Amino acid sequence: MIKTNFKKLLFAFTLFVFIFGIITSVYATNQISINTNEITDTNSIYASTTLELVEDNICHIDFGGIGEFEKKITEFNETQKSATLTLTFKNIKSVEEEQKNVEIFFVIDNSYSMTQDYVDGITRKDAVIKSANSLIEKLFTSNPNVKIGVVGFSSLDTTAGETEGTINDAKLQIDLSNSKDEVTNAVSNLSGLKTGPRTNIEAGLTIAEDNFSSEEDTERYLVLLTDGVPNNATDGTFATYSGVVASRTKNKLEEIKESGVSIIGAMINLDSETIEPTTNKTYRELSEEIFGTVENPTTDVYYYITDEDIENTIVNDIYEDLIVRTDNTLKNITITDYFPQEIIDNFNFEYVSSPNIGTVSQKIDTSNNSITWNIELLSEGEIATLSYKLTLKTDYDQDIIEKILPTNTKVEITGENNNKKITQNSTDSPTIRVNYEQIDNSVSPDPFPQTGENTIGFIIIIFTLAIIIISRIAYLKKSSNK
Repeated sequence: MIKTNFKKLLFAFTLFVFIFGIITSVYATNQISINTNEITDTNSIYASTTLELVEDNICHIDFGGIGEFEKKITEFNETQKSATLTLTFKNIKSVEEEQKNVEIFFVIDNSYSMTQDYVDGITRKDAVIKSANSLIEKLFTSNPNVKIGVVGFSSLDTTAGETEGTINDAKLQIDLSNSKDEVTNAVSNLSGLKTGPRTNIEAGLTIAEDNFSSEEDTERYLVLLTDGVPNNATDGTFATYSGVVASRTKNKLEEIKESGVSIIGAMINLDSETIEPTTNKTYRELSEEIFGTVENPTTDVYYYITDEDIENTIVNDIYEDLIVRTDNTLKNITITDYFPQEIIDNFNFEYVSSPNIGTVSQKIDTSNNSITWNIELLSEGEIATLSYKLTLKTDYDQDIIEKILPTNTKVEITGENNNKKITQNSTDSPTIRVNYEQIDNSVSPDPFPQTGENTIGFIIIIFTLAIIIISRIAYLKKSSNK
């Protein structure tokens, strides 16, 4: 009885193992290779989706001969289905100095105070002369069409019977000349001239004003270099600060400026603490009555400088004020990149980096499918860049498959140069395409798994058959022994 039960249990076990192995094997052989990142269907078909760069076109815009814009694909990943596009806008111009006809008068203080203080071992007067000559050499080098004249001013020496407080307090050292050597010699000769005790700036300004030419298409400048507040005027008033002297000097500055002459002035080592006793004002306050402040000058540009600043201010800063340059800067630039609706619907958008110049809208404006990049100023030679990435969505519309997709419908740029508005646009675009390949994997099951396929199920079947055979042999052997 026990043997019979054992046999039944053994037979049931082997039958269970056999059926389990068959089921497992059949299930395994009917599995479908599925790419979980791709589209699948119920007919044992899976799709491989990739992104293709169809035409590596560059959207190029020539912006008024001053700027150049490019939009192009700079990175492309077929399997990740992404494209990085870079927008570049460059000011292709360099700084250009115009060689216009230019007239400049240097009006230089020759009063006694200019010889009393020293800068690097030489008098303030000689420091100004040295710096002025360096500036003059730079001006002639940069523009062969420049003409320069020189006026010195102080006051006459009353001890010698001369009358001060007239136009004679100033002297024309050289009229407008295009000879560098003649002009620098005239400036250098100021060093040996006799100095007067007081300062008649109005006389110096008047002589310079009277000696400008009336030629058309000419830029005119007056450079005033002094270390003192005027206390003489040309109406006979002298040794007086403020009042008539101040008003006449300021009126002359405004008159010259209104005539079209640009005035650049430098007040050197002005005492801003000592009180002038007749007016009870500091010398700085007296100066500002006439010349104004640095921020709000009566002249076009005015400098209040120390002795240590003489060379740098005259040779470099005033040089920049005098040079006539072509304005090649681009201002108030707006770059608008418009996307097709199919790009908006089927691709994720993200910035790769912020623009190195200017600001850009944080996301796509869905009212017109665009991003806007604003650049306030792009100087000569500057390059502005911006990059963003388009990545195919997992739930994209299959209607775009095999369709050539432009990455923009249009790029439009507006901006200004010399207050002139420029507008340019282009519909050129890099194009991409979504490729979709279907692979049929619904193959009929083989009688037995192929090599390397469903290995576990196959082993179970063989093992089960072996157990059945061995059990049967054992049973027959025992039966024959009885």
